[in-house]
Amino acid sequence: MRRVTLATRRARQFLRRPPQPRWLRPATYAAGALAGLLLGLGAGGWATSSGLLARAGDAAVSRALAVTVDAGLTLREVYVEGRVRTDPEELRQHLGIALGTPLLGIDTEAARARLETLTWVEQASVVRMLPGSLSIRLIERQPLALWQRDGRFSLIDRAGRVIEGALDHGVPASWRHLRVLVGDGAPARAAGLFALLSTEPALSERVVAASWVGARRWSLHLDNQVDVLLPEGNPYVAWRLLAAKERQQGLLERAVAVIDLRFLPGRIRLQLEPRGLDGQGFGGHGA
Repeated sequence: MRRVTLATRRARQFLRRPPQPRWLRPATYAAGALAGLLLGLGAGGWATSSGLLARAGDAAVSRALAVTVDAGLTLREVYVEGRVRTDPEELRQHLGIALGTPLLGIDTEAARARLETLTWVEQASVVRMLPGSLSIRLIERQPLALWQRDGRFSLIDRAGRVIEGALDHGVPASWRHLRVLVGDGAPARAAGLFALLSTEPALSERVVAASWVGARRWSLHLDNQVDVLLPEGNPYVAWRLLAAKERQQGLLERAVAVIDLRFLPGRIRLQLEPRGLDGQGFGGHGA
């Protein structure tokens, strides 16, 4: 007879599976019965995931759904991840699912679509979690800049889309640091502009506003009231040239009103402030 040692008993205890949750067995039976019914109806798993049960009027399907309710598969909790700016009450209303709803009857795709109509929601996902929960994950839109038109400001996101209603009560202090964009079509080109500016971080920090001019090029406004006219072609070359001149000569600390970079390669035209015409600062040509 084989002798069972203490070490063997401990190993068996370690390998023993944990007890199943009490709800698992009846829920499995109910879900299996429901899946079989759906397959018989020709609907299959798609019907369950898309929420066909919630819309179907077939008495057999309704009875199968009632079986899942008896097994405890009803919505009792909703978990939300990623919510920062989205109003909780608006989130609840757009979700449109009451506690106690049969879990397998929830149309998760329709719920996702409703959530993505919220002002701050860029993407959403809605997933069932047995036996009675929904997991919601939100990716919210991130403010990128302020767009000024007709004397009013709008908030735009990283995709250049206006975040409707975000500034209905004015520009809050938390967004007054954002750059201001001016000009028709400026939001759609904002991502490209910000990518350009980021190639020279120190210089980029000094840009407070930008105008999209003639639907073809940018003019920048710096924190010292200097305007920088970028060219239509090769703006990256012009931006790097300006950064190099600033590092080497301190160009932005001189009595300059306008820096015109439209005459590449390697040429900068300066328009001086009145105080710079007395012999101080750089010489230059009118822009």
